[in-house]
Amino acid sequence: MDRITRDLIIKAQAGDTESFHEIVAKYDTRIMTLTLQIAQNKEDAEDIYQETFVKVYKNLSKFRFESDIYTWIYRIAVNTAYNYKRKHSKMTIVEPKEDGEYNFLDWVYDPQSNEDNREELIMAINQSLLTLSHQQRTVFILKHLQQLKIKDIANILYLSDGTVKKYLFRAMEKLRISLKEYHYA
Repeated sequence: MDRITRDLIIKAQAGDTESFHEIVAKYDTRIMTLTLQIAQNKEDAEDIYQETFVKVYKNLSKFRFESDIYTWIYRIAVNTAYNYKRKHSKMTIVEPKEDGEYNFLDWVYDPQSNEDNREELIMAINQSLLTLSHQQRTVFILKHLQQLKIKDIANILYLSDGTVKKYLFRAMEKLRISLKEYHYA
């Protein structure tokens, strides 16, 4: 963690709200993207996002610099999203919309296909992701949609690197099978 971020955290822990707002600004796009990928609709994603940063604010004094702050915030966001999901049943995974983000569709989607096929594929991916276990789906989202490294995912989820790799491998195998008709590469 860089010195500026560390100083912001220390100031925020001491009650400096401006420093806390800078921390939020630094991670808000990534957290909102994550919540959209889990929730699929904007309203639920906004609720999860807001609840995440309320928890971050309330618990910032407990942050002990044992991990990166973004790992800690992601962990809170993932837990908040899945707790929210348990309470509100009809959520699925969405394709990331922001430019420059990794797109899982690159693996299965032929760019020469028409837009109707793309919409059909997005629906198929959403359905396939729902067949994964909670752990497999979470690891897949963090790795392929959020572009996190294995070690960061392991820290967020309190798992070993090997366990993350196992969940990711199993998720990819299931997705390859269920989406084989769309795979062009």
